[in-house]
Amino acid sequence: MTTGHREDYLISILRLTEGEGTTKTTELAAFMKVSAASVSEMLKILAAEGLVEYEKYKGVKLTDGGLNYARHIRKKHHIMERFLMDVLNVDGDTAHNEACKMEHVLSDESAVKICQMIGTTVDCDCQSCTDPCKGVSIGGVTITAALTDVCPGGHGVISHIKSGDASVVKKLILMGLVPGKELALDADQPDSGSRVIHIGNSAIALDAALASSVYVDTMD
Repeated sequence: MTTGHREDYLISILRLTEGEGTTKTTELAAFMKVSAASVSEMLKILAAEGLVEYEKYKGVKLTDGGLNYARHIRKKHHIMERFLMDVLNVDGDTAHNEACKMEHVLSDESAVKICQMIGTTVDCDCQSCTDPCKGVSIGGVTITAALTDVCPGGHGVISHIKSGDASVVKKLILMGLVPGKELALDADQPDSGSRVIHIGNSAIALDAALASSVYVDTMD
């Protein structure tokens, strides 16, 4: 049995229960569009691995380990769905179906980097992330600040993008403002909150709204 198939079961149980209580095998079978016999067989395997608690005729629930695992995979689904819809303009149904496939192969490292790039809204599954992106928890040795708060003449590396407006995120990405890029601010900046920055050989002017969505790890 493939890992992806096992993970589909865990995510389906999570969606039916949200991590609380049990769901019946008949409900799970109907939700996944598979036979009750197939569900029973898989639940025995997952129970043996300590991911679910399953008792025939009484239903199934996720263990703490199974719940964290399922949330971790579902978070990757949300990340890919957002990327496909907000950045690539893929329609919702197609994005959901493709995210269902990608969630099983997306590495933790890539998931965090995509989160940093697309300004993913924090959801309840962030708690399962083993390496939270800075959009969720800002900390460390470096000082991370919005571009509007970086002093004129300062420089640093783009940490992450954070905005509830997908069009803002997409515009910044198309302008080349993605995590990991080094930038420098002009020494003379307007008082309006707008910023003129340099990335490589390019000079980019950002209004205050765009600049406030870019977070930078500043350098001395």
